[in-house]
Amino acid sequence: MAGLAAETDEVLMARIRAGDQAAYRTLVHRHLKRAYALARRMCGSDAEAEDIAQDTFLQVWQRRDHWTDEGAKFTTWLYRVVLNRCIDHRRRPAGEDLDSVPEPPDHAPDAITRIQRRQVAARLRDAQDRLPAQQRAALALYYNEGLSGAEVATIMQISVTAVESLLKRARQQLRTLLRASAQAARDSFEDG
Repeated sequence: MAGLAAETDEVLMARIRAGDQAAYRTLVHRHLKRAYALARRMCGSDAEAEDIAQDTFLQVWQRRDHWTDEGAKFTTWLYRVVLNRCIDHRRRPAGEDLDSVPEPPDHAPDAITRIQRRQVAARLRDAQDRLPAQQRAALALYYNEGLSGAEVATIMQISVTAVESLLKRARQQLRTLLRASAQAARDSFEDG
């Protein structure tokens, strides 16, 4: 297994196409956290992100014959599968939301700072959730995954110019939504 860890993703995929389960386990171990993180940013739910990440790697195994190494990186293909799974998942009818149960308290020493950070993060998540799916995907891939505009364009199957436009519109929309959220918070204190 140590030898597999040194292999590139593309070499591992070639082995996986031949049915090598050890190569598959190595690839899953290498990329599961990234797939989960992208799914979490797209869906906003830990449970959904876990389902999507698992489904993504099930797809990697089941559809291993569809992957071709024609100059594309494995991660480009993987991110595309994750995005497609997220889009499919969001189209399903909503059921019970198990993530609505509050998380256990954080034991960090400064409670006020934690509350403020949570409120800011919640407002940001809410604002991001209000963005169109394409803009959310571009933001997640570019800022959270650290991909270049060209890599995002390849994954999303659009031009680099379109990615730049999506990012610009997303940032503008987030600014507007966050300003409105901050103003609403100030107004609620003044009314009370």
